Amino acid sequence: MKFILILVFTFGLNALMLRSVNEKLTEHVIQQIREQVKNPLSQNYHSAYDRLAYYVDTFGPRLWGSENMADAVDALYKDIQTMGFDRTWKENLGEITSWRRGEESVTLFDPREIPQKLNMIGLGWTPAGSVKAEVEVVHSFEELKSKDVKGKIVCYNFEWNGYDSGVAFRYAGPVEAEKAGAIGTMIRSVASVSIASPHTGMTDYDNIKYPAVAITVEDADMLDRMRQRGQTVVVEIKTEGQQYKTTSDNVIAEIKGSKYPDEILLMGGHWDSWDVGSQTGANDDGGGVIVCLETLRVLNSLGIRPKRTLRFIAWSGEEMGQYNNGAVHYARNHGKENHIIAFESDLGSTKPYGFGITAGQQFTQLVTYLAQEYLTGIGAERIFPNDGEAVDSGILAEFTGTPMLNNRIADNKNHDYYFTYHHTAGDSMWMMNPEDMDDNVVAIASIMYLIADYDGPIPKD
Repeated sequence: MKFILILVFTFGLNALMLRSVNEKLTEHVIQQIREQVKNPLSQNYHSAYDRLAYYVDTFGPRLWGSENMADAVDALYKDIQTMGFDRTWKENLGEITSWRRGEESVTLFDPREIPQKLNMIGLGWTPAGSVKAEVEVVHSFEELKSKDVKGKIVCYNFEWNGYDSGVAFRYAGPVEAEKAGAIGTMIRSVASVSIASPHTGMTDYDNIKYPAVAITVEDADMLDRMRQRGQTVVVEIKTEGQQYKTTSDNVIAEIKGSKYPDEILLMGGHWDSWDVGSQTGANDDGGGVIVCLETLRVLNSLGIRPKRTLRFIAWSGEEMGQYNNGAVHYARNHGKENHIIAFESDLGSTKPYGFGITAGQQFTQLVTYLAQEYLTGIGAERIFPNDGEAVDSGILAEFTGTPMLNNRIADNKNHDYYFTYHHTAGDSMWMMNPEDMDDNVVAIASIMYLIADYDGPIPKD
């Protein structure tokens, strides 16, 4: 009996979905999107890659509040103004506190006879300072409690098992080390591999007073081997990071819906990046921003005006994680608007195969139906329930309960490809693939159009 009821419910829901979709028009639109983006003779072919390369090459890394970031925001805004959207605007975040890194170094003294500079990078907002001390290596917070680290520099050499396995050491590791009496902290880069390239990221700067830096995966293992042999390890850490007051902006554009203009589908990524190389921010998250912008631009260039409003956003300040960053500002100022869904691309732009969604059961069923019915031909039909969250869209969801969507792309379970380059100088155009970026534009444009143009009511649960 239960099995029969489930079948009846599913059949009834799918019948309702079918009545709310113009199948021939929908298939035609998705074919148009594909032709516009994937046809080598189209002006939109590789446009996402070319646009991203211009910003990466011209403005370099885009640290929140920096002149590079401000210039890149202004240029993006001017670029979008030429695209013919119904509305394009900037929203200033007011006064923010940002940070510049300054000169920094880690020098290994003992057991080397000749001092050796190690590849390193200061963690975001690490205070300025200079400390020289013996190093104690630990592999967990539990091990930290069992060792005498008073007056020493702690080096966390944790085991990589995905980003979540390491990010706690980056954020809370310096605080816990100082509580135990340490006068400095080094962490193994939060990365699958590093190839002599250290990975930066935020730390809990409010609660530390000594320098906190990341070293490479290889050097963390080296110091670990030294200590296991019983060798004394001495390093000197120097940092010059400074805070300063400035401001920044979100950039927003939209196509108004033809039938339900007050129902908004939001999509975007964060425009800021870290500051560690000549091109940092190509993948995290310049690529995510640009594929979403290209989604809106391609739909607009085709004259497609879906029933609901499509809104693009380039959030500002995600990497710094501040209480007044772009995601918080947007949620506070737009949270009362009727957001149907918030899409974010922030795990790279390799080849897409589907979408993660965090929404109620019926909305998830609707999106699953639409994807499996219309996206099989482009290879993006797989839907992953309860897995659509990202950082900036998550703020809006926290404020308003808005459902979330993200693109699922080629990588392994731990996203080892993405985290090889994440927050490093290696996050460059070299790792971006123009065909994959085009595939993301096609997939995102298709799923957003399908939801935006759906003629029936969008389920709230």
